[in-house]
Amino acid sequence: MAITGLKALEIWRDCFVSGNCDSVAEIITDDFVFVRDDDEGYTDASTSRDETLSWISNTKVRISDFDVLYENDEVVMGFHMVSVPESPLSKVMFFARKEHGKFSYWRVHRLLISE
Repeated sequence: MAITGLKALEIWRDCFVSGNCDSVAEIITDDFVFVRDDDEGYTDASTSRDETLSWISNTKVRISDFDVLYENDEVVMGFHMVSVPESPLSKVMFFARKEHGKFSYWRVHRLLISE
């Protein structure tokens, strides 16, 4: 059974909090690519599987309020909130591709929300 988008988001959330990326490592492919765009100048900044796992272990990012808008066996898309200490709250739109029950690609676009 393939992992759902909601379950994946819950795993990412828990790994961000604990700093332990083992659970994310189990749900992403060996050739996984993470891409982010945001209002802070990261445009098409992509990271490999290992770079992504290292980032998860060392970041203070927190995600919440998950909303999966569409999902099938190949893709998932939706929104969630992001908080980072000393930064405005952000809303993220995400799109992900699945291959053989795991995620091979995850792209986010983050929009800072005015306080």
